Parts: sequence; structure tokens; C-alpha cells
Amino acid sequence: MRREESARHYHVDVNRMLDLVAGFPNQVADAWEMSRGFEPPTRKIDAPLIVCGMGGSAIGGELLRDLVRLEATVPVLLVRGYTLPVFASRKTPVICVSFSGNTEEVLSTFQEALTRGCPVAVITSGGKLAEEATRAGASLLVVPDGRPPRAALGYLFTPLLRLASKWGIYPVTDREIETAVRKTRRLTKKYLLDSDPANNAALELARRLYGKIPLIYSGGGLLSGAAYRWKCQFNENSKCMAFSNTFSELGHNEVMGWDANERIRRDIFLIMLKDYEDYPRVQKRMAITFTLLEPLAGGAVQIDSKGEKGRKGRLARLFSIITLGDFSSVYLAVEYGKDPTPIEKIERIKQELRSEDA
Repeated sequence: MRREESARHYHVDVNRMLDLVAGFPNQVADAWEMSRGFEPPTRKIDAPLIVCGMGGSAIGGELLRDLVRLEATVPVLLVRGYTLPVFASRKTPVICVSFSGNTEEVLSTFQEALTRGCPVAVITSGGKLAEEATRAGASLLVVPDGRPPRAALGYLFTPLLRLASKWGIYPVTDREIETAVRKTRRLTKKYLLDSDPANNAALELARRLYGKIPLIYSGGGLLSGAAYRWKCQFNENSKCMAFSNTFSELGHNEVMGWDANERIRRDIFLIMLKDYEDYPRVQKRMAITFTLLEPLAGGAVQIDSKGEKGRKGRLARLFSIITLGDFSSVYLAVEYGKDPTPIEKIERIKQELRSEDA
């Protein structure tokens, strides 16, 4: 039966996105070693750290921001767009992340950072960004290519963590990485096709989500960016509408949207992502809100991050949620009969822009 399930899966997932998702913990381990020699563009940092990226290349910046939020010595800001904040100066480190190296928004912020004299580091697999970084003498880390950006999260996030550690923003040890990787590999085995289907939470969730619109809620702490990652993975891999939001803010506005017509509400599947370190009042808000909304939705589930409590387990807990979401999005794509890899509409927009610029 499992062989038949595998054949059915790869008949749809012809580009084997599932294999790339399963490789996430290996990417993290590989990137951690690869980035040992990745030197920060400045030794001292006492200004906000800016991470520039778009799409799958930007998620690493969100995860870094959330991971270090409770302890960071400086704020981590994410720029998704063409321009840097007006305060960016010679004291403001900027990390430009573009997996392809050809993302026009990131190329724009890179050039602006050079113009303003910002210390600049670049993470990419090549393209124009690698060429321009080499020409400018910027700190550069070239990561392996050959996959969609959203399937390269380990290679795009881990070097950010390495730089943050070298700067002293959020020190990370080899042991912490090894522990997080080991636990993530253990979870990955549970979500693979050859695992016991009765205990495969990713496959079960995907089947429950069939025909529904995933709405992902999280606390405003460790899992904020992870919830957005889920939304994007459902959009790109599963080819379905999906949305995300965070507490406490959604409790002051969006919650009233659940007074909508039952026909609309029954299309929504509520996913509540929870972490041990969510602010205590936020945890209470989430519990109350779930009790109110579960009867109104077309389905609902609460999911706790997995891992040791406190600082030591923070990275593993973050990875546990990322892994479940990634696997579920691929399985949902197959349930819909959609190859998870192609992203025609995104490519069409880029082509149209290039045509207008020609």
C-alpha cells in the first residue's frame, strides 16, 4: 500500500518537491558548516540590522527576527521592496538575500546600501547579485542552486543565524544547531510517505484541508513568521488561497469577520499555531478565541510547537512548525492533483515586467 501511495504521489509531484522539503534539516547542517567563513561586513553593530528579500528569499529574515526577538541586542528589520528605510547609514548593516541573484527589488536595495555606505553582506546562489557583490567587495556567501527559493530555506536562513551569532546579537552554538537538526530529522521521518499513515500528522492535516481555505493564526512571538511561511507554502505549493494573522492584533479587528455568512465561514479551516513562549496574556487570548471560532469554522485545529522549553529548545520548536507546514502543503497539492513546483503566474508577472522594460 505504501508503494502505491508513493507512486500516486510522484505521479503528481513530478518535480519531487517532497524530496526537497525532506532535505530541510540537511540544508541547515550543510549551511551552518558552509557559513563558518562567512565574515560579517562590520565587527561592531549598534544599529538595527536590515534584511532585504522577497518571497522565499525573505522568509529567513522573518524567522531570524522572531527567533531573536526576546534577546536581540538590536532590532532586526525586514525590507520587502525597492528602497531602504531613510535612517540606513554607514552604521546600519544590510544583508541582501536573493536565491536567484536576479530579484530586482533586492538588487535595488543592494545598490542603495552601497550608495549610503552601509556595511553589506549578500546571500545568493549566483546571478547579478553575486556579480555586483564581488565587484563591490561585499561579504558574499554563495549557496547551492538547483531548487526553487522556497525549497532552499535552510540555505537562506542558517547563514543569517551565523552572522547574528558572530555579531553577538543572538549567540548560537554548534550543539544547538546539531540538536535542532537531529530533532527535525526525527520529525521528517514521521512525515515521509513510507511512515505509518495513521501517525503522519502532515498527511492527515492535508486531507482535512482539502476543499478549504487555510487561515493560520499565531501568537506574535516565535511563530509569527512561521505562520506566514505556512500561508505562502499553501499558496505556492498547494495552489490554494491561504491567509495568516497574529495575536493580539487580530483579536481587535479580524475576529469580527467571523460574523460573516455561514456559507463563507464553512470554507475556512482555522489553524492555530502555539508556542510555549507566547506571551501569557496572548496564550489566554488564543484559547478564548479558539473556543469562540471553532464552532463557526469548516474545520479547526490547534498545533503546538515541539521541542524543549525555553531558550535551548527555541530553534528546534521553530523548525518543528516549519517542517509540518512544508510537508502538509506538498501533500495538499497532490490531493488537488497539482504539481507543487511550477509557479506560472509568478513567472508570468516577471516576464511581463521584463517585456515592459525592454
